[in-house]
Amino acid sequence: MAALFDVRRHELSRLVPLTVAYGLVMASLYVLKPARNALFLDEQGIGELPYVLMLVALVGGGAALVFSQLARRWRLDRLILSTFVFLGFCLIGFRLLLPYGMGWSYYLFYVFVNLYGLMATSLLWLQANATFDAREGRRLFGFIGTAGILGAIIGGGLTSWLVGITGTENLLLICSGMIATCLLLLYPLRSRDAASDMPPAAGEVVAGAWETVRNSQLLSLLATMGGLVAIVAAIIDVQFNDIVDSAFTDRDAKTAFFGEFFAGLSAFALLFQLLVTPRVLRSLGVTSALLFLPASMALGSVAVLFIPGLLAGVLLKIGDGGLRHSIHKSATEILYLPVPVEAKKRTKVLLDTTVDNIATGIGAVIVLLALAAGADYPDLAWISLGLVAVWFILIGRSRGAYVDTFRRALERREIDLGEHTVDVSEAGTLDSLLESLWPDGSARRLVYALEMVATVRSGRIKAAVIPLLEHEDGDVRERALRVLQIQAGAMPMVRFEELLTDPHLGVRAQALYALCLHGDMDRSERLRQAVESDVRAIRSAAVSCIAEHGTEMEHEIVDEELVRRLLTEAAADEQELVQVARLLGNLAHAHRRPYVRAAIEELLASEAPQVVRQVIESIGRLADHELLGQVVQAVDDRRYQRAAGAALAQYGEVALPPLIERIGNLDLDARVRQRAARALAQIELPATVDRIFACIESVEPSLQYHLLKTLSKLRNRNVHLHFDPALVRDLLSASADDIELLRHIRVALEGTGHGLLQRALREKVDQYLKRVFRLLGLLYPQRDLYNAYLGYVDGKSDTRASSLELLENLLAREDRDRVLPALDPSAEVVKTDLTAELAVEQLLSAQDPWLRACATHSFLHGGDEVMRQRLGQLEQDRHPLVREAAVQALRAV
Repeated sequence: MAALFDVRRHELSRLVPLTVAYGLVMASLYVLKPARNALFLDEQGIGELPYVLMLVALVGGGAALVFSQLARRWRLDRLILSTFVFLGFCLIGFRLLLPYGMGWSYYLFYVFVNLYGLMATSLLWLQANATFDAREGRRLFGFIGTAGILGAIIGGGLTSWLVGITGTENLLLICSGMIATCLLLLYPLRSRDAASDMPPAAGEVVAGAWETVRNSQLLSLLATMGGLVAIVAAIIDVQFNDIVDSAFTDRDAKTAFFGEFFAGLSAFALLFQLLVTPRVLRSLGVTSALLFLPASMALGSVAVLFIPGLLAGVLLKIGDGGLRHSIHKSATEILYLPVPVEAKKRTKVLLDTTVDNIATGIGAVIVLLALAAGADYPDLAWISLGLVAVWFILIGRSRGAYVDTFRRALERREIDLGEHTVDVSEAGTLDSLLESLWPDGSARRLVYALEMVATVRSGRIKAAVIPLLEHEDGDVRERALRVLQIQAGAMPMVRFEELLTDPHLGVRAQALYALCLHGDMDRSERLRQAVESDVRAIRSAAVSCIAEHGTEMEHEIVDEELVRRLLTEAAADEQELVQVARLLGNLAHAHRRPYVRAAIEELLASEAPQVVRQVIESIGRLADHELLGQVVQAVDDRRYQRAAGAALAQYGEVALPPLIERIGNLDLDARVRQRAARALAQIELPATVDRIFACIESVEPSLQYHLLKTLSKLRNRNVHLHFDPALVRDLLSASADDIELLRHIRVALEGTGHGLLQRALREKVDQYLKRVFRLLGLLYPQRDLYNAYLGYVDGKSDTRASSLELLENLLAREDRDRVLPALDPSAEVVKTDLTAELAVEQLLSAQDPWLRACATHSFLHGGDEVMRQRLGQLEQDRHPLVREAAVQALRAV
């Protein structure tokens, strides 16, 4: 299984405990569901079920809102600990409460199990998102989800086996043990720095989401179909429970059946998802896949009408329990593909929670009205069949809405495949993409569509792409060649040969690689012949092809003579020089080729920025220690900062000493030192954090702030980095003390006539306040601290008060006591014991060179010997800004 999902060894320490914990949570949930159903039916009866479903809908919506607010305010590790402990004690409490037979306790337990599933699974997926980055998640979340299905199977089977031994009520104690085991598994994954990253709370999203749904035909259909799913599922749930209640009179027998049935249903869902869903989506398309769920529900409803007994109940529930969360979920996710990412984020909360809860409540009301009108439980099937008929009509309309939305999204380039996990080889999606590959289409649209099908193998794609080799735009021809490289079957080899002399270098390189892949000649031999060709265009194509696709053996084709020749021939062609630089960076065993370094140093002297950028990237890939100095210097040039940062990241820890030395060198311009501080953000290593903390107190405050920004970026990019809370809090204390001191100095110097210095002091206080918020962002959720900062500096008293209230609730007591006095406007100093002379001396001794220079310029203009001696001391200050101010003051004297 690990090999199937491409699990790397270094990920196991994080993946295994999280996967096992998720499996245990799902197992416990599928122990609780049978117990919940059996207890409620046995004690309250089937007639009360619609009422509890309405209660679940009402409480579920409110609970989702409250839970999302908590998840945004609390640190994730604390939220998981407190929630799981709460759930565990609730299970023990229900074990003690339920035997008393109080009617309300069964209602409460039914609602609790639903909330249990919502909270426990949501928290574990939050933990998964905090533990793995986007690329890791794309590989590993399927593995975690599969473990959840296996857990559901085991939980149902365990229930069926244990209930005869322990009784239904004692199953709750087993579930509490599972929750306790989850806490032990998750403990190593906790991070004192980690905080949950929930999307905005449901209440904040719903208002804008409704408008988005109304304005989109596809989203409106998704919302309506989602509502129909929930309504029919609620009706079916009541019918299924009625059939089970009639078939089994003993409570434990009901529990055993529910457990065995849910285990079988989960196994069916897993097998269907693995074996059937991919084939249906690829061959029949999303519209056909959407038909499976309503068709199965209709079949079950017909069975209830004409085949009485438990078999009808099983057929009835297969759709809701087995297909809703397999093929129907996959098909629905595909329908979201053309929806812009931001619109999807806004509306998914609405459709997945609010619409589902409202529709479940409506389904319960329909059941009650039908029963009150004299209908029996089997008669409810006619209502389900009517709703399914409407559902079929909506599915038919969804096909057109999906295609139209897909076309618009392609034209506007609104589809971000990095945000989606669906396969674009799905039949309906592929049809829409193929429609956009007409040769007379715009180059922009064609390139975008070709990017989307770049990894899909299909004869239909090959047939649509081959004509694009004639397109007038070089980027289109290049992308078309890349798509054809992975296709199978006969290829237009003659056209590939013709494209070897195409004016576009990228086209020539990809045409050569296509010949290597699909031609009869040995790949290495073809590249060798291309390198030795008399046609310069083919030689440059070979260089580019080897640079991008070459194997270690093919790199041996490149020798010193060839590199010299390439540099000479490409001297006047910027694009060819870029490819030569790229080739040098990709050569295997480059450290054994002395001429590579010489060629790189020659290319670094190029006047073409594009060439120099590529050379810097190649140096990063080579990680040549002798060339590290040039990369560090490139950080100073705006044109190469990004490339230099990426190269330094590839050097890793080796790049830290020269950057730290640059930051501490007072002889360098302040901007040069600031750029070195920013470059550290590219090296996402624990050593980077340690180095910054080691040097941050030895540099001036303005540079400290840039280092803090770098720490913030590191925390935002890599949640696994550790920021020592003790060190952060030491810096927080120092910043709070600095703010307090500066406020006293401002009061002491009022009336001295130095407005420039007063303005400088106000600006410094503002800068130190920013530093406080940056430091807090290393301990608490960065989004919350950013919002608090915006509110604090807004200038309005009520907004600032709200910001301080947020901090009051967010910060731990020790941090509140340390920080809030410095931030509270009511704490502004109005009187001080500090004299003007002592205030000036404090400024002259300050760590901030700007404040020392301002004080020197403002106050040291007297002609007495003491003043001259003080200026003489400042003339030797370690910072050039202060030395310059002292020299000017001495000249004035």
